[in-house]
Amino acid sequence: MIKRVGFYREFESQDPNDSAPSIHDAVRLHALYDEPRILEYISSGTEIFSAMGAERDVISHDEWIPGAGSLVTDGTWLWPVELQHYVHRYHVELPDDFMAAVRASKYIAPTVLRGRAEEIVREVFGRSTSAAGVNGTKNAGGFFSWYLSDLTLQSWACLLEGLESAGLHIRHRLTGDMVLSRTGKGGSDPRPVHDAPDVAAVLADPGDGEVALHLWFASDTFTVARVRRLDDATMAVVHDLADLQEPEREQVVAALVRALHQFRDDCRGFVLDRAGRSSHDTWDALILERAWPLAPFPDSVAVDADRGVQPSGSDALTRTEYGHLMVFNRNRVDGPQA
Repeated sequence: MIKRVGFYREFESQDPNDSAPSIHDAVRLHALYDEPRILEYISSGTEIFSAMGAERDVISHDEWIPGAGSLVTDGTWLWPVELQHYVHRYHVELPDDFMAAVRASKYIAPTVLRGRAEEIVREVFGRSTSAAGVNGTKNAGGFFSWYLSDLTLQSWACLLEGLESAGLHIRHRLTGDMVLSRTGKGGSDPRPVHDAPDVAAVLADPGDGEVALHLWFASDTFTVARVRRLDDATMAVVHDLADLQEPEREQVVAALVRALHQFRDDCRGFVLDRAGRSSHDTWDALILERAWPLAPFPDSVAVDADRGVQPSGSDALTRTEYGHLMVFNRNRVDGPQA
């Protein structure tokens, strides 16, 4: 059974209950002698669930914590990603058995193998609605769409560099092969693009159709990025998640968040739908026409906060901020318990 550390009743995203400890009781005035190395350990765990948006510091209320609600593990312990913030800023006291394990490992978080990651996901979520698609089909049609201001050749080059740094590679790490194709208007006539001298130039000019690029996370794991222009000022970059198992899917989502974060200011919105409850095309109207589609709500939807667009049935949603964007997250009904 996975052990939990750093889940406090004040954390909104962690489905708190009265038995969870209060973070105020864990605050300490001074840091431990090895706190920097403990922070390195906490930050280097494997992320198995990625949450979008940000949550306000529950102690001072003066700072936003990006990705709060995401879950990290070392294979034995599970903690929320925001624990790093509270250890760094408030030197929160951690359980003795966790500290002993960190020190015994010489402050190096173990690599979590795929099988163990799958076990932890099943234990934490069970057969959750996040893992099951429409009609119970696992991960059917899952996607992660970002709507970005028209990307230039230079910005695409920066984005590809960011994807590489996050662990998503345009070439297969063993064979060196690249899978790049161009599709005509209406999704017809896909044509491979061989020996592209500049991948960024191809992505920056999808024409009336779309350009698709494989991004390799491992030798047997990839997501397909599909790029299309919505209008003269907006591009949709849609990453397929349908064929990824739970651990790989969450790691790929985390990598995409890291890579795309640098373009947050140029982002008009995004949609994260792990289970594929609706088509990615359904959400184009929200960006172009400010109209919420009549579709099952995905995991997260972000829109420009200044536009005043509100979803229907918002009582079942939580709201967080992500820069200039307002993020609406569908409440998890079977999330981790503190």
